[in-house]
Amino acid sequence: MAASDILIVEDEALIAVDIEMTLQGAGHRRISVHASAETALAEIERDPPRIAVLDVNLGEGRTSAPVAHRLRELDRPFMFLSAYTDETGALPKGLPDAVRLAKPFSARELTRMVDTLLATGPRG
Repeated sequence: MAASDILIVEDEALIAVDIEMTLQGAGHRRISVHASAETALAEIERDPPRIAVLDVNLGEGRTSAPVAHRLRELDRPFMFLSAYTDETGALPKGLPDAVRLAKPFSARELTRMVDTLLATGPRG
């Protein structure tokens, strides 16, 4: 299986489907969707994506921080999605400079940011 261009980590199924469909509608085809950091990390170890879209809060006290830290180690761009409005408290520790898109967001905002990350990320 070919590596995905875009890895999505989102625990809310409807939001995950909406993100995936929005990106597919913008022409992106190689998308991998995960509801947990654990499955996303396993995918990254098998075949790192070019970029990732990460919901900060994955429910039940879990976050996507481990995924973000691993992507940073691999020099793979990512962006956080967050419903929190407090800029400083919304991002996991050690990642204050991460790209962030506030929920709710428009399809245009999402695709623009994804396209920007893909343009700066690794090829293939």
